[in-house]
Amino acid sequence: MFRCLSFWVKLLIIIAATALYGCVADSSTRNKTSTNVSRAITAPIELDKLEADSVQATDIINRSKKHVKRSGETYLMRGLANVFSRGIDDMAIQLRQNGYDAANFSYTQWPQVAQDIVVRASRKKVSYPVIIIGHSLGANESSKFANYLASNNVDVGLVIAFDPVETGSVGKGIKKVVNYYLPKSADKRIGASSKSSDNRIHAANDFKGNLQNIDVSTDSTVTHVNVDKYPPYQTATLNSIAELTRKLKKRATKSAREGSR
Repeated sequence: MFRCLSFWVKLLIIIAATALYGCVADSSTRNKTSTNVSRAITAPIELDKLEADSVQATDIINRSKKHVKRSGETYLMRGLANVFSRGIDDMAIQLRQNGYDAANFSYTQWPQVAQDIVVRASRKKVSYPVIIIGHSLGANESSKFANYLASNNVDVGLVIAFDPVETGSVGKGIKKVVNYYLPKSADKRIGASSKSSDNRIHAANDFKGNLQNIDVSTDSTVTHVNVDKYPPYQTATLNSIAELTRKLKKRATKSAREGSR
């Protein structure tokens, strides 16, 4: 019967069959992928084993904490397209290597991460202080991230912004804010004059913490692209985190507890 059909009819049948097979195969693949993702999420994710640019909010939420030896949670956000914020990644890696709970990711991921923090805080599962760091567009979002947490009863111990593109403000529930900024009048980056001519962070009426806007244009070697990599500012940032956090006490092992009875 198939041989009696015209060439064009045969061709249409072949195309339809191929499309149908493709849909079935694609559906099967999606189901397998969904299962694999589900399995991956149930296991703690080691961020250092992932490509930094591929990290998603679910990876942050399900991050491994087996290396953590100090209190606190530090969230570090890169800027546009993840291209110019490698200092953010470097600091996150250093922090994890030294026993801190630190996560680095694109600035676009923070809302889902923030929701998870709020939920865990309601269950008393957050390790304080909460620290937020951002560069460029990540610096823009750092104050928004902090305000969201504070408005949901999560105290924020420290916010550090590396040259935000536009102005920001911080309110109650945030203890300390440091903004390393290059004034737009001295900034030659693309889009520096857009939106706002002011890229300082300001205190809202209910802000009771400490706020510092540090003009980095006094050093001609500092640019928007390298401010998060600049060794003195990185060192100051890491030292501030160390001062705010503490070494966690080791949990007594079962044998040790039984031996002390």
